[in-house]
Amino acid sequence: MRAMSTDPDARFKTVLQVLSILCLIGLMAMIFHKGFADLSVLWKQHSGGEFWAALGRYLLRNLAG
Repeated sequence: MRAMSTDPDARFKTVLQVLSILCLIGLMAMIFHKGFADLSVLWKQHSGGEFWAALGRYLLRNLAG
């Protein structure tokens, strides 16, 4: 086990790393939620084989952001 450093700079860097990891997890969760919500709306609007064509149009339309 590693001993806890008493260096304030090392602790500050560790805290920043933990916060950045938490922010990345939150960002990824928002992206996955948005994607899931968009796909479920698209699925409700287009049934069967129409869904894949609609998904292709949706992806091409949203490439620019």
